Amino acid sequence: LVRIDATSDRERGVADYVRSFLFPLGIEVQEDDAGSVRGGSSGNLICRAGSGGDLLLTAHMDTARPTADLTPVVTEDRITSDGSTILGADNRAGVAVILHTLERLIRQERVPVDMTAAFTICEEVDLTGSKKLAIPDAVACAFVMDSSTRPGQFINRSFGACRWQADVHGRAAHAGLAPEEGVNALLIASQAVVGMELGRIADETVANVGRMHGGDAINIVPDHAVVEGEIRSLDEGRIEGLVADVQQSFERAAQKAGGAIEFEEFWDFRPYSLAEDAEVCRRLSRVLEELGLEPEPKTSAGGSDANSLNAKGLPAVNVGIGAQNPHALDEFILLEDLANAAAIATGLVTA
Repeated sequence: LVRIDATSDRERGVADYVRSFLFPLGIEVQEDDAGSVRGGSSGNLICRAGSGGDLLLTAHMDTARPTADLTPVVTEDRITSDGSTILGADNRAGVAVILHTLERLIRQERVPVDMTAAFTICEEVDLTGSKKLAIPDAVACAFVMDSSTRPGQFINRSFGACRWQADVHGRAAHAGLAPEEGVNALLIASQAVVGMELGRIADETVANVGRMHGGDAINIVPDHAVVEGEIRSLDEGRIEGLVADVQQSFERAAQKAGGAIEFEEFWDFRPYSLAEDAEVCRRLSRVLEELGLEPEPKTSAGGSDANSLNAKGLPAVNVGIGAQNPHALDEFILLEDLANAAAIATGLVTA
């Protein structure tokens, strides 16, 4: 799977592979139109084994960076790339684990399998796939096979993230002949940013300004600037309050200088928090204990398809499969972790 180069919006190669793998197993595969949102090459795949059951296993088909010309290197204890590309274990390991589980149970164990699998698109950019995923009514809980934590660990609490963009409007003037006639949009933007709380605001709240640009030439007072940032927190209300503070900071700076702003906010993903005794957590913990693994719920500041599923009202946890150093050239997965991840998936399906 990692040899298939399929970044976000270009997942068709993986989708075709999944479809061809599952067809001989007699598993129904449907493809939705989620890809049309971004003009991508594939939609999500929704795969029903047996009646579809009440269990959903998911993994995403895209990688954050290309795996073209990948050379996988298998050593005594792990799989890596040769260092010239990422490995793509995030999240092809999750895809492989689900496919392996289905093949093993149906072909080798020859046991009835009732579950649903979903292979999503664009997780690495904006969770488009999971946001658009239609969940069968019978599904009661979901397990996202995607966390870079090691098997035994799982994400039951995850930050939400809200992006914001401020378009600052000033007034252009010749910077040498008549600077007093101009309103410097970059100066307004800078003063607004200086007035913000940034970095780690609290244990479970962070804020960042990621991009600021504007102006046309060094001899022109810039009449336009764009600033973009985000707020992340476990507390949705805290995020909304801080975004409002950001907007007010820009409005004050613009009003003082005689400029104006346009402000937009966009939720990338909503936070979720599942109690350790929630059924989805207990179901996973029972499987982990049976395998001799210590259940360890964790909080993540990053988003995953689990955020989208919880936002839809479906309890979902992100399961540790051990794809370590994701997105980096030294990404790797331990063979032990890959085997344990497969055992976890098998245990969830057969429990």
